[in-house]
Amino acid sequence: MKTLLSLCGVAFLAACQTSGPDGVLSGVLPNKKQEQQTANAQLEPGVNPNANSKLINVHNKLTDYCPAVRIRAGTESIRLYKGKDRSKGDNIRYQATLTKVARQCAYVGENLEITVGALGRVILGPAGQAGSVKLPIRVAVQQGDCSRHFELHQTEAAIASGTSFSKFEFVDEKIVIPAPTSINVRIFLGFDETPKAQSSTAACT
Repeated sequence: MKTLLSLCGVAFLAACQTSGPDGVLSGVLPNKKQEQQTANAQLEPGVNPNANSKLINVHNKLTDYCPAVRIRAGTESIRLYKGKDRSKGDNIRYQATLTKVARQCAYVGENLEITVGALGRVILGPAGQAGSVKLPIRVAVQQGDCSRHFELHQTEAAIASGTSFSKFEFVDEKIVIPAPTSINVRIFLGFDETPKAQSSTAACT
């Protein structure tokens, strides 16, 4: 989280969300962006702009394909309670909501590297108090019938003393899948309170 904060603040990540088509994270990783610009200047037309000369280069009609990320229905918000009784509103400690999602892609060798990001808001509940709170966010990537990435992250948000809400940001930059041969990649993001949950799709061989 500290690395992310040093790379892209909340306001900047929001700009990344809206600056490109279909929610492209164009500014989360400035170093990779600079490398890509250099490659674009040096390589001949028709060559993968993200190619590394030391790796096998893959180029086809899907070179520019960057799968969209979606918030899975029903996982856009979460309430954290005090104790086990969830029937009383007075027991709500925090309520968090995902407001924006985005992604950025880079083809490197025979793989597609994907960075997924999100912005959100956390509100203090009747039983909550100022300070830090951990929010469980799951990222799942399916390629055809295969589960390529299925990971639960604990994202930290902080509500300052004297305030009742705060914004938070999340980035998963460790997604690497084989370069797609068809438009069949789906990326889902959302809150998930089931740490032992298993992917519903078959594992890839």
